Amino acid sequence: MIDIIELRHSLHRIPELAFQEFKTKAMLEENILRLLQNQPENLWHLHYFQNSPGLLLEYSPAKGNYLLFRADMDGLPITEKTGVPFASEHPNLMHSCGHDVHLSILMGLIQYVANTLPQRNILFLFQPAEEGEGGAKSILAEGIIQKFEITSVFALHIASELPVGSVSAKEGIFFSISQEFDVLFYGKASHIAFPEKGIDALSAGIKFMNTIEDKLAELKKTEKIIFHIGKMSAGTIRNVIADKCVLEGTHRSLSPKISQKINILIRDTAELIARDTNTRSEVKFLASYDPVINNPELVKRLQDICRQQNIEYIPAQTSMTGEDFGFFTTLYPGLLFWLGSGCSYPLHSDKFLPQDECLEIGVKIMSAFLTIE
Repeated sequence: MIDIIELRHSLHRIPELAFQEFKTKAMLEENILRLLQNQPENLWHLHYFQNSPGLLLEYSPAKGNYLLFRADMDGLPITEKTGVPFASEHPNLMHSCGHDVHLSILMGLIQYVANTLPQRNILFLFQPAEEGEGGAKSILAEGIIQKFEITSVFALHIASELPVGSVSAKEGIFFSISQEFDVLFYGKASHIAFPEKGIDALSAGIKFMNTIEDKLAELKKTEKIIFHIGKMSAGTIRNVIADKCVLEGTHRSLSPKISQKINILIRDTAELIARDTNTRSEVKFLASYDPVINNPELVKRLQDICRQQNIEYIPAQTSMTGEDFGFFTTLYPGLLFWLGSGCSYPLHSDKFLPQDECLEIGVKIMSAFLTIE
C-alpha cells in the first residue's frame, strides 16, 4: 500500500530539471516495484527509455488496444518560499508547476489498477522534461509508445485559483502552440570614446524589439497571439560597446499557419535590423509544442464523471499555456483537464502549493476513464 500524499511530499523535496530527473525516476521505480510485488508477472511490464529518465508501465490483461495516462516529472529553477516541512531540499529548484502532484496521482491510479485488476489494457507514462525541453517529443522519437495500439490519451494539470473538488476543460484547442526562440546580433567591441571603431549589438537588439512589436500589431488585431522577449543580455562592462546581444523569447498562437508566419517575421525583422545597424544576425528556433486538442467525446465523458461523482465542472477558455502533451493529442484522441488545487498563488510562483486533498479527486477521475471503450 502506497500513501500517495506521503509520496507527493517525498517527490516535492527532490525537484530536478528537465532530463535530469534521476532521483525522481528512482523513487517512482521503487514504488512501482513495491506495488507489483504480489501481482501476476504476466500482467505488468516496465519499459525504459534509452535517451531519457522516463518510465513506461504496461498493464496488459487482455488482447486489444490501450489507454495511456501520462504525468510529467520535472521541476523548475525557482527557490521555494512555501515554508512547508516538505519543501525542496535541492537549492534553487522547486516543483512549482505541480508535477509532484501529477506523478502521485498517476501512482495512485496504478495502485487502483493493481487492487482491482480491470480487464483493460493500460499504459502509465512518467514523462521527463515538460518544461520547455520537449520531453514528449523525445519519448515519442524512441518509438516504444507507437508499438501499442492506443485509442485515447489522458493527462491532467493542477490549476491555481480553482478550488479543490473542481475541474475545468473545453473541447477542441485547449492549450496553444508554443514556440521558443533566440535572436542574436553580433557587432564589434570598442571603447565608447571611439564609437566609430565599434558596432553596437545592444542597439540592434533594442531596435529589433521595437520593430517587431510594431510589425505584430496588425496581426494581433485579428489573431490571438502572445509574443514576449523575456530576457536580453549584452555587453561586458559599462564603457565598452557590446559586441553581442542575445534576446530570448517565446510566442504563442492557435494555428500552425500563424505560428509559422510569426517565425518568418522574426527572421525577416532580424535580417532587416542587421542590415540597418551593420551587425550580423542569427535566429534560433528552439522548443516548439503542438497545441493540446481535447476530443469532444472525452470532454463529454469528463462532464458525466463529474456529475456522477459530485465534482464541479467549470467550462474553460482556451489557454495560451504551452504543454507538450500536445504531441500526444496530435497522434491520438486525447483529453487534458485542469484539476483544482485550492492554491491562490499562480503556477511557477515560489509559493505555489496545491492542497493534498486534490490528489484523491485526481485518482477518482482518472480511474473512472478505465471503463471507456
